[in-house]
Amino acid sequence: MSEIICNCMGITKQEIVDAIKNEGCKTFEDIQKVTEAGTVCGGCEDDINDIIKETL
Repeated sequence: MSEIICNCMGITKQEIVDAIKNEGCKTFEDIQKVTEAGTVCGGCEDDINDIIKETL
């Protein structure tokens, strides 16, 4: 099971990676629109930005 990155919305690292690879997400805001990760408290923004850098 993939690690949960956004606890508020229950979004996993794999879901974020999939959004980057399959939906063309390149920014935190793109990830927010596609997955809703980071839209509640924003505490996962740094982790999401790290995943974007690793994946692109």
